[in-house]
Amino acid sequence: MTLRERNPLPTGSFAIGGGLLINGFATFGFLTIAKRTLGDENYSALAVLWALVFILGPGFFQPLEQELSRATANRASRGEGSGPVLAKTARIGGALLLLVSAGLLIAWPLGLDARLDGKPLLLVSLMLTMAAFSISQLLRGLLAGRHQYRQYGIFFGVEGLTRFTAALVLAWLAVDRVGIFGLLVGGALFVAVFAVVQGSGPLYRSGPDADWSEITSSLGFLLCAALFEAFLLNIGPVAVDALADVGQEDEAGRFLNGLLTARVPLFFFQAVKAALLPNLADAIGRQDFTKFRSVLVRLLLAVVAIAAIGVAFSLLLGPFVVDLLFGDEMSRTDMAMLAFSSGLFMAALSLAIALIALDHQGYAVIGWLVGVIVFFPSLTLADDLFLRVELALILAVSTTTLAMAVLCRHGLRNARVDQPVASA
Repeated sequence: MTLRERNPLPTGSFAIGGGLLINGFATFGFLTIAKRTLGDENYSALAVLWALVFILGPGFFQPLEQELSRATANRASRGEGSGPVLAKTARIGGALLLLVSAGLLIAWPLGLDARLDGKPLLLVSLMLTMAAFSISQLLRGLLAGRHQYRQYGIFFGVEGLTRFTAALVLAWLAVDRVGIFGLLVGGALFVAVFAVVQGSGPLYRSGPDADWSEITSSLGFLLCAALFEAFLLNIGPVAVDALADVGQEDEAGRFLNGLLTARVPLFFFQAVKAALLPNLADAIGRQDFTKFRSVLVRLLLAVVAIAAIGVAFSLLLGPFVVDLLFGDEMSRTDMAMLAFSSGLFMAALSLAIALIALDHQGYAVIGWLVGVIVFFPSLTLADDLFLRVELALILAVSTTTLAMAVLCRHGLRNARVDQPVASA
């Protein structure tokens, strides 16, 4: 077996990973500058905005990337252009953007204002970022479907560097308005889209007309799965903010800093996530169930190893890193628990993508829904603010991972029965 064949990561992971490496360092730089420029109270408001962005953005618009990626790859295998699919997916994205924007305006006087510290500019930032997500997810779907992983990685690099550089300028100018920093969250996405489009070739490639069923047959399931996934992935700082007592108003920002540090492996797992679906879908399309199982098992073994390293690092050095970067204190226990939940997330994400490749999107919804249901009662299992949220995350993602594993085994067994290998 060659070194390439032994690599547990799907094709394209390293190309995307390069951009994510730049994005990761730039993200830490951006948040470090924001923390030291804005102060604890304003930074906590930015932390809640950050969490809401990554609940709503991927939750509503990630399915567009997944469906467009799948449809583009499918058409490319037949030598057909995906332009008609892109046009229809863009129309769905526009409708979702209007829905999300209207929901945010309605939610503002009903409690969203309290979560965003009563700052209207943060609401504007959130809405603009949703617009940026709707466009960027379409672009990323095209890039993944065409296997243009280098451009996919460049997108992440440009996004992170733009946000970091702008934050440096604001700090140099002594700008300490949290709303201005909030605008950088979505603004960097717009810049990344513009930069990548310039070097990616024509976005619209003519092809046969697309029926709505080509992209909407599973969109509802994918939308629900993405929302539940994004909720569990990013609800931590929002939950801390909502559960905080008097005198704990700044804790959401501190929790976010610890969470981001503990989730460095999960952050880079985005490279695997983007490349995994096309690779598994290709194996299923060829009815090569041995390859499908091999790719998934090797990836899960790699996830276990990476998660173990992440927990050890967070336990030993996590508090030091958080203090060095952000000037905040986090206990070793907090960091280890956050890292453990992150490792579980990587396993759950891998299994969820496998279910999507098996065309069992409904199973993925069930898996994530189990975790969402478990999360809320689990918040009552402790008294300490951080411990309440950490335990809830671990229990929620543990049950999700177990449910995904059972459903994936069932789905793969059915696929073997229903789709026997065709003779040559």
